[in-house]
Amino acid sequence: MITPFFTVTQDDEFVFIDIRISNIRFKSQNIEMVVDDNLFIFSLQPYYLRLRLPGSLVDDERAKAEFVSKDEKIAIKIPKLNPKEDFKDLDLSAKLLARVNEHTANTNSNPNDNDNGLLKEVNTVVTGTIPSKAQEESTVKANPKGPLIQEIGGSSVTPPTMEQFDFEIEQKMPTPDTKVQVSSVKYGFNNQYENAMAASLANGNDINEMSDPDTMNADDRIMERLIKENIKFDIEYYASNFMLANTLNSEEEDSGLKDALAWVSPVTKNFLRWNKKQQEAKRNGQPIENIMQLKLSQKEQEQTIDLPRRSYLISDPRPIYYTTLSLLFAYCFELRENLGENNIESAWTIGKLSPQLSCLDTQLIQSNNWTETNMLKVVVLTSIRRALCYPLHRNYDLILKTWDDVYYVLRSGKRQVLKYLLAIRELFRFHDVYYVYKMIWLDDLSNWALSDICDEFVLRNIAHELKKQVSQLSKGEIVFEKTLDPQSDELEPISIDEIEQFAKESVNT
Repeated sequence: MITPFFTVTQDDEFVFIDIRISNIRFKSQNIEMVVDDNLFIFSLQPYYLRLRLPGSLVDDERAKAEFVSKDEKIAIKIPKLNPKEDFKDLDLSAKLLARVNEHTANTNSNPNDNDNGLLKEVNTVVTGTIPSKAQEESTVKANPKGPLIQEIGGSSVTPPTMEQFDFEIEQKMPTPDTKVQVSSVKYGFNNQYENAMAASLANGNDINEMSDPDTMNADDRIMERLIKENIKFDIEYYASNFMLANTLNSEEEDSGLKDALAWVSPVTKNFLRWNKKQQEAKRNGQPIENIMQLKLSQKEQEQTIDLPRRSYLISDPRPIYYTTLSLLFAYCFELRENLGENNIESAWTIGKLSPQLSCLDTQLIQSNNWTETNMLKVVVLTSIRRALCYPLHRNYDLILKTWDDVYYVLRSGKRQVLKYLLAIRELFRFHDVYYVYKMIWLDDLSNWALSDICDEFVLRNIAHELKKQVSQLSKGEIVFEKTLDPQSDELEPISIDEIEQFAKESVNT
């Protein structure tokens, strides 16, 4: 059976379901439709559609269906059981297609309902399916923690409490070193994949920076990442970009750096317009929206339907939020650097800027590092280091503007986050080499953003904490280790603040 493309809209009294059917002849008596509370079923060979709606419907004389020949669709109108009830997320097609109990979460997404702590408790699962392509089956082996599909009520894993779920880095008593078993090395979404990189590496995966990604433990990945960042960072390149952005000669060739600095993201514009309207409504005593209302485009809806449907038990969702933050930074940087456009190198740039992709590093900080206490700051510092090593433009002011872009994406809500994750996924989806990152990260992240456990309250608080961390960050904290003395091989720490001072002095002398 074929799942047809469909759209669902509503007014105060009815739900409208438009089902597209193409190039088939049919008789009206061959159409079967069932309405049972919140369940709607449509059947017309070779099409079959089953939707579970957020509210109850009623099948009475007001229900109507007609074929619109010019649009090649069947337009269906079904009354709501409770008039004026608002059915949420009707544009999230994949959620409507979910089977019973696939989306078990009903987390409260109203930021005003919670005022304690930065992050809410998450105690649910994400939905998806096992890949059907033979290539995916042969190259990726997923190993969830526990059964692939598991009822939360029967789980032995206790989700973190409100007090435990925060940005502080967990500290554990050191234990004697034990030999790492190769079979235990996992990575990707929820650390559930293993032995997935070999085929991609054999085809020339130049996003990967790990010498042996399938066997390296988390601390070794971090160590190799830091070493390669130190090697890759070019003091003269950074100083040149710094002086180029601050030169008084406006006619000097800048390779687009000034345009990138001046560019304003459409997401930022939309949020500021929406926020201004909410402020005006508040002053006038009118009702306001706590969450920016966004709709997925038809293309984006089709992409959500294409997502594989899997279910996982997520005991600690914090690394997933941190990975999302890193990917949003990488994508926003790519958009800003190219003035809102993508190009043939976009997937490479995003992959290089994201340590979770290029280094399979979700831990980001060594197990024995007790100097850093806030994981969001670690995420910010790591992304900045990589943005000073790999892109065409390596400029600190450009990076700060990119973090502003990320802030407004998060403030725009989970729909905007989902839109960006789907856009990133499309860049990797059909790539002959980089597709592996779609399989071990982007499919699952998109499913997660689509589900109820990607929480508006969490995203909003991450946005505020992110803005705080970026504003408090100093250039002196961004340090690389380089060989500064040509007569010595000794590595010495140098901050970008020191480099900028050296650049200014060299111009003045």
